[in-house]
Amino acid sequence: MNFKLVVFFVLIISLSRACSAQGWKVVAQKKGILIEKSSKTKNDTYHFRATAKVKASLVELEKLVENIPNYSNWLYKYELAEVLEASGNIHVFRAKILAPFPLKNRKLQIKLIKNKTEDFVSYQMQGIQVADEQFCIACEEVVGISGSWELKKITDQLTEVRNTTKVIVDLPLPKSLLYPLFYRAPQKSFENLLKMYP
Repeated sequence: MNFKLVVFFVLIISLSRACSAQGWKVVAQKKGILIEKSSKTKNDTYHFRATAKVKASLVELEKLVENIPNYSNWLYKYELAEVLEASGNIHVFRAKILAPFPLKNRKLQIKLIKNKTEDFVSYQMQGIQVADEQFCIACEEVVGISGSWELKKITDQLTEVRNTTKVIVDLPLPKSLLYPLFYRAPQKSFENLLKMYP
């Protein structure tokens, strides 16, 4: 067998193993936004991440993530986001998210825990039960949500932004219909983000 052909097959096998070891599969890549899903996604768990390079400083994007009432201006389908607690490196907020017919609108409550170094800021997201039963009575609560926002400085005016979200959803619809809906949210949110910092 030709030596170059052997090297080629070894490279292909190594690359495919490396990709599966990372556990992420590309589902969309457009407008400078990479959307991936976890290879471990199964049953009613939706685990995906979005990554893009944004023409803004680390500090600007840090302020954006912490400006929770502004979420409805750029996070896809967020109608309302309210701060419930902000102390030190912890922010707790609740939000109402619009859902397409025939689904009910969603409500959720999230605790953001911030960690910061000189060139990197991360916010771990932990879903917690919505405390106020009167908040959006007609909404269905999103349970089992977790993830993170990660901001990584590339230059003074260029930052890599990554959002990873894992959510457990029990909906009476096939995954083939639900997956595109879930991936549309990070794609649209990141498109909005890039428009804010052209």
